[in-house]
Amino acid sequence: MENMRVLIVEDEPLYRELLAVGVVSQIPATTVIGSFGTAEEAIAAAPDLAPDILLTDIDLGAGMNGVNLGIAMRRQTDVRGVVLLSNLALPTVLSTLPADVRGGWSYLLKTSVSDVGQVGRAMESAAAGEVLVDDQLVALLVSKPNTPLDRLTPRQFEVLAGMARGWSNRRIATEHQLTTRSIESIVSDIITNLGLRESEDGLNPRVSSVLLYLQYAAIDLYSGANSEIAGANRDRAGER
Repeated sequence: MENMRVLIVEDEPLYRELLAVGVVSQIPATTVIGSFGTAEEAIAAAPDLAPDILLTDIDLGAGMNGVNLGIAMRRQTDVRGVVLLSNLALPTVLSTLPADVRGGWSYLLKTSVSDVGQVGRAMESAAAGEVLVDDQLVALLVSKPNTPLDRLTPRQFEVLAGMARGWSNRRIATEHQLTTRSIESIVSDIITNLGLRESEDGLNPRVSSVLLYLQYAAIDLYSGANSEIAGANRDRAGER
């Protein structure tokens, strides 16, 4: 794995230090090249620091949020990928990104940063132009009715969920006790059934499939898979 230069943006000083020292520094072949409390500071410093990966909280207090920061950095710098952190389960934000920056994003819950392996996988996936969503969030996603996802069989939907987790075909095959070749065939069928074509919108069809999944899936607010996450989203829904 090549060395990745990571820029961290987090408005809470203690959490920012945790990310830099307790998480990213523990991931092989990564270097923290800077950490900032605001998006504006990060944008000003980015040209000199030349980061490969932006690791940012979505909620940065006053000023630009992490999503808009990621869009700006992708357009104005050579940042290859963005890893978003949040306390809320809102991964569908990835399906609303502008077309010119849609690949190369990961979405993790802040509670997941203790899983150094998942953070490392999120950075690698984003750097490769893919889209990855926190394991806990994917477990809560269900298909909305009357959407293109209705064209998928239950098995295909499960495999698509594995793709959203950033799993390789081999990993998905292991999880479902199938051969890698079987998974390759299922992935091909998913792309066909969703009506996607090679290089559609300039994206790998695998990435386009995951973005479509996020567009037409929703958090099950009453799921028992993770009552704390679902509860937080119920509270947020009630506030609107």
